[in-house]
Amino acid sequence: MMPPLVSIIIPFRNAADTLADTLESVRMQTWKEWELILVDDGSTDESMAIAEASGCQRMRLIRTPEYGACSARNHGIRAAHGDYFQFLDADDLLRAEKIEFQVQALLDQKDRHAVAYGPWWGFGEDLTAIRSGHLNGRSFADAIDWLFASLADGFYAPPHCWLVPASVIRSIGGWHESLLQNQDGEYFSRVLMAATSAIWVPESDAFYRERNPQSISEQRGLAYTESLLLAANLIRDRMLCSVNRSTRRRFLISVLYLRILYRMDPKDTHMLGRIWREIEAHGLPPLSLPFGSRRFNRCKEFLGWRLAFKCKYLLQP
Repeated sequence: MMPPLVSIIIPFRNAADTLADTLESVRMQTWKEWELILVDDGSTDESMAIAEASGCQRMRLIRTPEYGACSARNHGIRAAHGDYFQFLDADDLLRAEKIEFQVQALLDQKDRHAVAYGPWWGFGEDLTAIRSGHLNGRSFADAIDWLFASLADGFYAPPHCWLVPASVIRSIGGWHESLLQNQDGEYFSRVLMAATSAIWVPESDAFYRERNPQSISEQRGLAYTESLLLAANLIRDRMLCSVNRSTRRRFLISVLYLRILYRMDPKDTHMLGRIWREIEAHGLPPLSLPFGSRRFNRCKEFLGWRLAFKCKYLLQP
């Protein structure tokens, strides 16, 4: 039997400063059965030249107009032939054994609809500047339970933490191209709805470059807040299918909207009202639920959710 092929999909636009390091982390993978699909989303810098100079024989380079990273990923999915999919942004990195460990974990499961994920580390200029991370995951017999646990425990996983079988990718449709924010959260909520289980692979480290000013997650403004709200509503509708009569699970759905409040511009009072209405529809979670910074957690435990947010907004620059 042939070993499974992994399709590694990297969208990029004007990533000349980081792309070479990302490609090197792909080249160093100990799992050798992979194909690399690079999708240029209308670059105007030297990114294309860097990609072409990499000399990778298993790389396919696709050029597209500037339609966004989600469109670029969808181009990559359509071009891919793999049994598993590895998404990777052009400023992030993988441990050399990442794909091998996750492929082996999924093969050991003998479940063609299971997904694998692993720890991640946030870094600055290079890997000597580790800033944060999530290192203590667990496996879930029902993959959708990962979503509820992530809201209850305050963790998340960037897209390149995951390895997803093609059977799941092909069943859920493409990335949502009109979303400006939280595209990965919306997409992976569909992944987890379609998957059977989520397997934690502790040695499969991924590295996420933090505070990149070009990152989508760093963008602000009304259009981005509206996109966060749309993504939260789509995720909410999927999670409601698994709530049944669990009051605690319904409270956890509110965390989707509390996360928007935490990062939005409080001057947009219309959006504040819309988001609080969604929270009230599901109920506020217990004050003991970990959320945001250490200072915010201390504040909410004394003042409650609403007053804690008011204090946060007053203290914003």
